[in-house]
Amino acid sequence: MPADAPPGRTRRARWVALLIALATLALAAAGALWFVRSASQVQRDPGLVYRDRATLDQLLKRADEAERAGDRATAIATYRFVAAVAGARGAGADIAPYAAAARAGLTRLGAADTLPSPPR
Repeated sequence: MPADAPPGRTRRARWVALLIALATLALAAAGALWFVRSASQVQRDPGLVYRDRATLDQLLKRADEAERAGDRATAIATYRFVAAVAGARGAGADIAPYAAAARAGLTRLGAADTLPSPPR
């Protein structure tokens, strides 16, 4: 503010600046809290980010194309991934058909649903 501005305007400008600063800090804190919460959910369930219909549709399409092209390894890996993500605990009933389709693809290819556990 210019030096010749009335004192009331300077005080009002400071209050507005303080309110904007407080709102910015509140939004930053809320964003950080949301980020930490999301990161902990993804850490507990890595398949969470892939568990939506569009992604699973694309993956099943990719696995089907690989199967038709004779790329058995890619098809099996993709079907196993879809089966693991869609068949995990916490996956909704609307995702169950994707797991069933992936298991059917694995059965067609004569592959196991999951890989054997590594020796301990």
